[in-house]
Amino acid sequence: MAIAREIIMMKTMHYTVRFLTPAFLGNAEQHGQWRTPPFKALLRQWWRVVYAADKQFKVDIPAMRREEGRLFGHAWLEDDKNACGQKVAARKSVIRLRLNAPDQQAAWAVGSQQGVAPLGTGLDTSYAWFGLIKRGNGLADRSGIKADAMAKESARQLALAFPDALQPCMDEIMSLINAFGLLGSRSRGGWGALQVDGINALQAGDMQRYVRDIDVCLQDDWAMSLAQDDKGLCVWESHTELDSWNKAMKFIARERKEVRTALKGGKDLRPALGFALPNGRMPSPLRWKVMAARPGKLAVRVFALPHCIPDEGGKKLSFQDLQSAWRTVSGTLDNTAHLQRLK
Repeated sequence: MAIAREIIMMKTMHYTVRFLTPAFLGNAEQHGQWRTPPFKALLRQWWRVVYAADKQFKVDIPAMRREEGRLFGHAWLEDDKNACGQKVAARKSVIRLRLNAPDQQAAWAVGSQQGVAPLGTGLDTSYAWFGLIKRGNGLADRSGIKADAMAKESARQLALAFPDALQPCMDEIMSLINAFGLLGSRSRGGWGALQVDGINALQAGDMQRYVRDIDVCLQDDWAMSLAQDDKGLCVWESHTELDSWNKAMKFIARERKEVRTALKGGKDLRPALGFALPNGRMPSPLRWKVMAARPGKLAVRVFALPHCIPDEGGKKLSFQDLQSAWRTVSGTLDNTAHLQRLK
């Protein structure tokens, strides 16, 4: 008897990706290294945003997880079946990734960036530190991937192979990654800012597909969408252009400090912007990204994907506290002389 086979027509696309700020994608030795797993995680993250937009943000989480598992691979779905109707306990991803390097370099080469501190590493600015600290006991400092247009290590070609039917979705994902993509340690604070060459920049009107009212966002416990409030899209960009990533990171460190300081008045609302505890953590829903402006110039983008604190996070803030926190965040960013809302 003939056995039915699942035939999938595949499409292959190539993208040049580069870091505009140093990136720490830790390997087993905790050195920054070009690796495909972080890129796969980034694709999944923005796939969920596209999926939610397609569903008009009425997302059935188990259904989303099933579709995600069938696309990106899984070892947990209990009701997955192959083309023959047979139950499968695990599935490989149908999306394949490869990193290629120019000039016969090793695509997964370890970066040569050493530790950097855009501001002093005192108590009020320690969050600006890149995190490449001396480890003692004769161990070498951890390294990161340099962000330098002249450094070959700063760029790679990302090859993606995926089913033909996914082309529109993948185009959206790569456009979102170009607009908002960050990778690696401390990436919510601007490190590991990613650019995808040759992709048209998303405009404010294009972003509306992925936007919900901020109060609605705060009822979910994951980053489903961008946000808007009564003053518009919660995306801000720097007035001035900066001529190096060092200056861009100093800019971010100072502005980020202002936002977090504003949340300390009265009740401490800083947990709304993330925390790390021994028994729980939450990365910041307010993200800072360096992006290319004119040739040789950089700009800073701040964007919000707000949500409530998940139950397993280890901290609690009421819905009213979260609303107050985000009003403070938006007001602080609106009132700074260095940023303006994207319109």
